[in-house]
Amino acid sequence: FFRDLGVAYERTEIAPGRPNVVAFYESPGAKRTVMLDAHLDTVPVDGMTIPPYTPTIDGGKIYGRGSCDIKGGMAAMLTAFARLVKEKPLGAANVLMTCACDEEHTQIGIEAFCESWGADLSSPFRRKPNVAIISEPTNLDAVVAHRGATRWRIITRGRACHSSEPRNGTNAIYRMARVVAELEQFAEVVRGINPPHRLVGPATLSVGRIAGGQSVNVVPDFCVIELDRRVLPGEDPLAVIEQLGQWLRPRLDFEIEMESPYIVSRALGDDDNGSLADELL
Repeated sequence: FFRDLGVAYERTEIAPGRPNVVAFYESPGAKRTVMLDAHLDTVPVDGMTIPPYTPTIDGGKIYGRGSCDIKGGMAAMLTAFARLVKEKPLGAANVLMTCACDEEHTQIGIEAFCESWGADLSSPFRRKPNVAIISEPTNLDAVVAHRGATRWRIITRGRACHSSEPRNGTNAIYRMARVVAELEQFAEVVRGINPPHRLVGPATLSVGRIAGGQSVNVVPDFCVIELDRRVLPGEDPLAVIEQLGQWLRPRLDFEIEMESPYIVSRALGDDDNGSLADELL
């Protein structure tokens, strides 16, 4: 698409089979660069009740895998980008069009773009844009703030033995059950630790996954849960892990392991976004 438009572009493989694609439109005399971003990936097709790979138009809407998140947004941005390139309107900004991989899981695509800024200022792909507009399905609402997310795992360990004599072992799942019960209480505490943000509401905590044991006839020596902590603008997304640890450990008579987070996504505050949102609207 970008090659046919005749614009500068790059394709960089961030992980095996997962590339970033970026293009640049230079507007004569432009004083700022606007970044338009739409990610390339979608969520899996599990649980879909329509044929995922057969796009279907019904009632003026298109149905199919990722048609809303985010192929619709990407199509809109690519159309706008192409129109700028073809019509070259006076007074337009430079446009950096980023198509990032892996937004749905670990965000390695957009992180790679951000980390590349400043590396070589002679390249339009290495200069930090002035503003960014992210294409996500929001019913055309200009979203100027959102919560961040920190996700990590907690592990309990026990001692395995045959289930015919469970007292000979230590059940890691029973231990985790106590952890989860404490987390259910802490989830309510979290909502009041900081005042709710006027746009995005309170901080939250949720346990989303649990796994443990190797067989029904063996007392489990291992259990793991995954947590999702939504952080408010102004909260430190790493500090919330120790915050939880300080609540949890005094309430338990056994050790737990808290792994390093596999997702650390900072919140977006609305302090600097008002004028851009007004302009966009």
